[in-house]
Amino acid sequence: MNIKQIKTIVIVAGAAGEIGTQFCSVLAEKQIETVAVLRNTPLLLTSPCIQIVRCDLSDARSIEGSFKSINFAQYDRVIFLHTIGVDKYDPRGYPTIQKMKTIDPDIYDTNVNTFKSPLRYLINILHAVCESGKIVQLKVALLGGIPDKYAPFVIEGFCEAKNLCRQYIQSAVGLYPNWVSGLSINVSSTVTKSALKVRPFADLTYWLTPDEVAQRSVDALLSDEVGFKEIEIFKHSPEFKAGYYKDNEALYTKWSRETGTN
Repeated sequence: MNIKQIKTIVIVAGAAGEIGTQFCSVLAEKQIETVAVLRNTPLLLTSPCIQIVRCDLSDARSIEGSFKSINFAQYDRVIFLHTIGVDKYDPRGYPTIQKMKTIDPDIYDTNVNTFKSPLRYLINILHAVCESGKIVQLKVALLGGIPDKYAPFVIEGFCEAKNLCRQYIQSAVGLYPNWVSGLSINVSSTVTKSALKVRPFADLTYWLTPDEVAQRSVDALLSDEVGFKEIEIFKHSPEFKAGYYKDNEALYTKWSRETGTN
């Protein structure tokens, strides 16, 4: 499928964040119609290709009210990209690591609720369109982290929240394989205000920039591949050692230094 021959719209959740803004910029350069979803923070970017929608993505009524003006049936493909999510460092009593009983409410709300609510809305809307006779392809894309599959204890809650979102994508693909596909864009540490708020003393030498994340993943985002796919984007650090994500001592030492807690 040639993306220039079909009518595509990309919905960027978290468009005011550094990574979300860069995706909007790259998509606008490609003249892809884009919906920038914001809550309170303004989007520092203007383009005739970008439509701004303000809503609370964890609230079903807010989503329905904010998106009712978009006629999804006119498109051949809808791409939903989620770039939102709070992260927190939690040493959990190291060296005697306490079992994580539940995901921190802020982490769950910003990562999971803001993902599953718009996903449910889009599935319902596009399912109705498909039932009427026109197939509109839906691609669900998540900005996740490379550590998520290891769920290291210092950020286990964040990783598990992202893994829940992956499960929602895989479930949707499994239920509607003819018109739903999924993508997880797994990145290494990236220079954003939220990341630096958690790790203000980190060495940024091998961190990605938001532009690198967007530029290196946009082709996968716009591709017409079916099923569920994961890609990894990172800068290779000569200091990285195999097994790091399972080395609790190394994790604690590095993260406590970067967060300034030790």
